[in-house]
Amino acid sequence: MFRPYQIPENDEVHVWTAFQSASLSELPVCESALSVEEKQRAARFHRAEDRSRYGVAHGILRQLLGGYLSVPPGGLTFTQNAYGKPALVPYPGQPALSFNLAHSGDVILFALAVDRPVGIDVETVRRDFDVMELAQNQFSELEISSLRSIADPAERTEAFFRCWTRKEAYLKARGEGLGFPLKKFSVTFGRDESPSVSWAADDPLATERWSVRDVPVVSGYVAAMVCSGGPVKCNLYRWNADSRALT
Repeated sequence: MFRPYQIPENDEVHVWTAFQSASLSELPVCESALSVEEKQRAARFHRAEDRSRYGVAHGILRQLLGGYLSVPPGGLTFTQNAYGKPALVPYPGQPALSFNLAHSGDVILFALAVDRPVGIDVETVRRDFDVMELAQNQFSELEISSLRSIADPAERTEAFFRCWTRKEAYLKARGEGLGFPLKKFSVTFGRDESPSVSWAADDPLATERWSVRDVPVVSGYVAAMVCSGGPVKCNLYRWNADSRALT
């Protein structure tokens, strides 16, 4: 049974963390709430672990949204924009709740806000590839220069993933995915710099228009959240499969 949660205030974003390994026992409950289309999408994954990851992530998302809106999770209806970003079909008398989810390895993150676009990303920190080679193809000139100036290889890798997650979260918040090129905007990612969108080719007010926050996760992962508007409070919660409530 779902339980209602408190809707985020206008200056809040709620970020939930779940762990795939700890949530597998919830898979039957999660899958039961999925739509026919979602079940068909999950079935198209070749690997069982990918099918279960999709089922857990989207099932928990439905339970969270249902809890906030006091709607049965299986009764939620979604639409999507031209770039494929999903959104809730509005319910009469309910707040315009926006959301985004991301997963990597064992970590699943959910971001929820009211009346503001939101994006979230999480990545497993990998050290088995040349981060400069990938940055050359994906980052802006300013970001490439900043990354190159970091001499320590371990710190350069950490900085790369700070940059990457902030860029991905920004694109997801914009709702365009890779429809807007990664090279066409810059984010700050220095250890002593405040997170921000420092430049966007199509938006001279991007720094003021978007808020960027790092999201603390377990060791070995880096995550970031981006939402529209001024500074916001990022309230952190841990998904509890037993109570299915705020913890």
